[in-house]
This record gives sequence, C-alpha cells and structure tokens, in this order.
Amino acid sequence: MDDTPAFAVTSENYTEGGAIPLLQACTAQGGTDASPQFSWTNPPVDTAKYALIMDDETAPCGTGSLACVHWALFNIPSSTTALASDVDISTIDGAVEGFTYIPTTDYEGPCPPSAHTYKTTLYAVDSSMMSIPVDSTFTRSDFELAYEGNILGQAEIMGTFTPSASSPQETISVTVAANSNGSGNVYVIDGEQKRTLTLNSGTSYTFTHPTGHPLRFSTTADGTHGGGTEFTTGVDTSASGTTVIDVTSSSPVTLYYYCSIHAGMGGVATNSGGQASGY
Repeated sequence: MDDTPAFAVTSENYTEGGAIPLLQACTAQGGTDASPQFSWTNPPVDTAKYALIMDDETAPCGTGSLACVHWALFNIPSSTTALASDVDISTIDGAVEGFTYIPTTDYEGPCPPSAHTYKTTLYAVDSSMMSIPVDSTFTRSDFELAYEGNILGQAEIMGTFTPSASSPQETISVTVAANSNGSGNVYVIDGEQKRTLTLNSGTSYTFTHPTGHPLRFSTTADGTHGGGTEFTTGVDTSASGTTVIDVTSSSPVTLYYYCSIHAGMGGVATNSGGQASGY
C-alpha cells in the first residue's frame, strides 16, 4: 500500500467545489479580476517546475481544446509552493503568462451570464521540458496532450461562479457644445468632446441627452449618417431625452454613439467584455 501523500492544490479563497468570491470575478460582474490564492503540497519527486491553467468548459465555452482559458501561468520554479492572490508575476523568476480566451496575457476573472464551473490544474513537470515561451496558448487539454511525457503529476481544484441576478447600472450625462475642432455641434461627456467610452459587459447604461439631439448607437461610425444602421439590440429609446443600453457579452466589441438628426456629433463606445467574453 502506497502511503505517500497525494499532490494537492488548495486556495484560501474557495474550497473544492465551492463558490469563487466576487473579488476574483471580472469587473463587469462587480469584481476586481484579482487572481485567486493557491498553495500546493507533496509534489512528485524530481519536479523541476510547475504550470498552472484555469479554464471553463461550461457552454457557450467548448470542452477540451475549445475550453475558455482564464489563466495560464508557465515556468513556475520548483521552489515555489504558493501564489498570492492578485499575484505580481514579475516577482516569480522565469514565469510567463499565456493567452486567455479574450485574448489577453493576464488573469481574467469569471464573467458568465449564468452559473459556470472553473477548473484549475497545477502540473508538476520534469527537467527535460523546455521553458514555455510567453504568449503561448494552452487549455488544460492542450497542455496535457502536448507535454504528457513531461508531466510527473497534476493536482486540481474546481470552483463555481454564479452572477448576481441584478445588473450594475450607470447613468451618463451627455451635453452638446460647439465643435472645438470643426464646424457644427458635438456631444460632450464628462467635459470631453466626443469622449471615447468604455462600457462593461453586464451593465445597464442610461444616457441622458438633449431632446433635440437623440443619442443612438450603431456598428458604423456616425451611424445612419455614415451609411450604417441603428443598433437596437438591448437598447431602449422610448423615454424622451433618455437612451438605455443593456451591454452584454454578445454586444459588439465596438459601437458608435451618434445623433440621429445631426451628423458628426458622436464617438466610440468600446464593450470591454464584447463578443469574446462573458464566460
């Protein structure tokens, strides 16, 4: 009988099968995108370094190589036995981060439209494995297939995240002023003409604007004046002087706000969780 303690990974932020705290979720859900704390014990003999991958296989993500990667950290020295929450990767000698599903090379917190499950696997690898270059792309399935001959052991922790039933709401006041860089009038937001906006997936935005300059959205610059059409998905323009847009993960990454009556007044609104995110 083998009484050797099993290679195991734990977190101070959540237990196996437990709920991942809001702190570790995406900003669109009200979180901070702070990576979880992880600790591990009893690594296999001859472990030279570690790799850690956190991914999501809940639909609309795929499974296996089609999973949504939320964090990929490679070349962790064998002397490391823990990662602090919101860890600064630059403090870990030789460690690099791979691409997430967004894609970025940083931890991306859970940002799902419904309850999702997130599996984090820590791999102990041997000394014959070459260092993984920065910006590599691996799901847990991909990594296991590519390096099965180098993996000495692996430990897993699973957590869940369920978004709040109510979406965050924000009101943005829009005024109109003479264009300081040309003719005509332009929209002014927070004192800036044609301000570029960042909208968060999962948030409802109410734009208040002068009734004589109805604010609308389009996937084309300057909307109907630029040959495009009005974007209406999740948009409510029924109230006079008010336009409401519910920004979701399926909303376009880039939208343009414009005046439906006068050309050249609007700017760009970027959905930070558009299309690729929301998992």
